[in-house]
Parts: sequence; structure tokens; C-alpha cells
Amino acid sequence: MMLPLQIPSDAWQTIEVVACIFHGSAIATTSFRLGYRLYTSKFWWEDAWAAIALVFDIICLFGVWGEAPTFNDDPRVYTAMFWLIPIAFTSVLWAARMSTIYPVLRVTDPRGALRWTVYAIISCFAVMWTALIIQKVFTCVYHGCNIGSDVAIADLVTDAVSDLMLVITPMCLLRDIGLTHHQRILVTSVFCASLLNTAISIPLSILLLLAPTSQAALIFGHVKPATSLVIANLLVIVSFVYRYMRNSRADLDQPAATRAAEFSTFVDLEQLTMDRNWSIAQTSSVATCTMVSTQV
Repeated sequence: MMLPLQIPSDAWQTIEVVACIFHGSAIATTSFRLGYRLYTSKFWWEDAWAAIALVFDIICLFGVWGEAPTFNDDPRVYTAMFWLIPIAFTSVLWAARMSTIYPVLRVTDPRGALRWTVYAIISCFAVMWTALIIQKVFTCVYHGCNIGSDVAIADLVTDAVSDLMLVITPMCLLRDIGLTHHQRILVTSVFCASLLNTAISIPLSILLLLAPTSQAALIFGHVKPATSLVIANLLVIVSFVYRYMRNSRADLDQPAATRAAEFSTFVDLEQLTMDRNWSIAQTSSVATCTMVSTQV
């Protein structure tokens, strides 16, 4: 049987405020990301995963009200939220990780064994995602959605492994990519931000072991998926800011060949304009000399 959470109303208001801030930020950044991608006609697989994460994050936002003391007397709403929230938290987190790993294929465009390595990492993410969902469904069926030590440990281990993959893989593949020093720092920093998820997972796992229904555990539970979704959007947002602040036409999350082609096109057009102006000047000079000679 699922018992209502014994949290005072004033403490629950704090949870709602924190959840609204973090989930609101995740929803806003994802909406901007998807709108920008559609506007620039660059919607790709990572954006589809971001859209999936956005749907589940909206469920998490509504869940913070569905689990509130206001609905303790409505068992249908409370039971539905108790089932949906663990699955939604997990799905936001892993869909965001999928959205983070796919740009590695776009930016680095690896070939041969390296490309299959990235595919293998994506497959590992899918397996861990599925395993955690099954584990939490069984927990809800047999233990009333009371998160125990096995779930907390599984979350921490999978978070640490997957976040390390999200940091190590791009750093290895970015070594031979034609990025400037500043671009390389920006892109690497974005991928390294994934370690922030592990930093949040450690205290959350400890809280799930010691006090799974405490105010702090619920706050960290909402902060973790929302933060992962914001991190997944960072590369697109940083690329947008870089593009317009540097007045550049190439995005940081495009393949290296595309960036080089756009840069070469820009240089060639500039050179053609300079040649055309020089030719016009020469023609005008010859015409002027001819007119002077005729008059003389």
C-alpha cells in the first residue's frame, strides 16, 4: 500500500518552488533548443531525444503538485503520480543522456571502429535505461514504490559509469577535430558538465538510503533530471551564443567538414568580391587614360 508522504505543507512549498525553478529552466532551454533547431532546419536525432525528455520533464513538474498533501485524500491521483514520477525521473535523465551523446557523432563524425564504439555506448545507455525502468516498476508492484538500497545503488553506479562515458568519449574523439583553442575549450566544457549529474547523484543516493521520503531527498530528486536536461541543451545554446557573438555562420555542433566548407566559402566569396572590385578599378583606370589620350 502506498502511504502519503508525511511532509509539512510549508516544507512542501519549498519543494514546489525548487522544482518549478529547475524544471522551468529545463523546459525553457529545451523549448528554445527545439525552436532554434527547427528554425535553422537542423533538427536531428539528439533533438528528438531532447523532445522526449521534455515530455517526461513536464510530467515531473506536474508530479510535484500531484504528490502534494492537497491530493492525499484522492488515492487515484496520488497512486498515478507515485507510479509515474519514478519512471519520469529516470526517463528524463536517460533521454537527456541520449541527447548528449548523439552530438558526438555530429561534431566528430568518426569513422570505422570509433563510430561503432559510439554506437556501443548508445546501446549501453539504452540497456541501463531499460533495466532501471524495469527495476522501479517491480519496486512499485511489490514494495509500494518505496525506493530501497538496491535502487539507490543501481542509480549511483549507472550514473557514474554513463557520465564518465559522456566525458571520456568526446575528449578522445575531439583530438583530431579542426577546432580553435577557444572552440575546443567550449565544446569540452559542455561535455564535462555531465559530471555535475554524478555530483548530484551521490548525495541523492545517500538520502535514498537513509531518508528516502525526506524533504532533501525530494528536492534532489527533482533537481537531478532537470539539471541533466539543461546540460543536454548546453551545446546548442553555447553554439548559438558563440555564433552570434562572434558573427560566425558555422555552429560548434556541426561536423568539422561542414565548418571548414562554410569557412572556405566565406573566404572565397570575400576574395571574389575583392577581385571584382580590383577589376572594376583597373577598367575604370584604363578608360580614364584612354579618354585623356584621345583629348590630347
